[in-house]
Amino acid sequence: MTKLRLPFSAPLSVLLVASAALAAGAWRSMPAAPLAASTPRLESQGDEASPIGEQMETMNAAMRFFLKTGATAENRATALEWVGKFQAAIVTSKGLTPPSAAKVEAGARAEFEAGYRRMLVDVLAATCRLEAAVLDSKYDEANRIAREELTKLKKAGHDKYEEE
Repeated sequence: MTKLRLPFSAPLSVLLVASAALAAGAWRSMPAAPLAASTPRLESQGDEASPIGEQMETMNAAMRFFLKTGATAENRATALEWVGKFQAAIVTSKGLTPPSAAKVEAGARAEFEAGYRRMLVDVLAATCRLEAAVLDSKYDEANRIAREELTKLKKAGHDKYEEE
């Protein structure tokens, strides 16, 4: 029997399969109708009982892990688990509309919602850089991404999209 040789390593294969599984799960949770027509309007972004509140709490918990504990060689598996939870919450949140959108004029609402989604795309990209740093055992870089990039994005997002 001939052994099939793949042009990439086994760890990369595992990473590709895991990424595909995460994407498939996210795809199934995406709204079927256009975003503006199907996105729920939520009462309170900070209310953990609301769908957006639950996702934001997951993101906040992941941030607390990275800011208080930090990624290290000793907690690498836990750090990667938190990155996965963070990314899943981001993907889910992209399909929701922040409650503050209700206060935006109808003509500007689509642009506001697109800006919210774009902000989450930037956060997702930063978490991918964080994940790559942890996978490459570059813990100082991973912690810098959390401390600087993600904290900056969180503040900017809350300043613009969180209800007062």
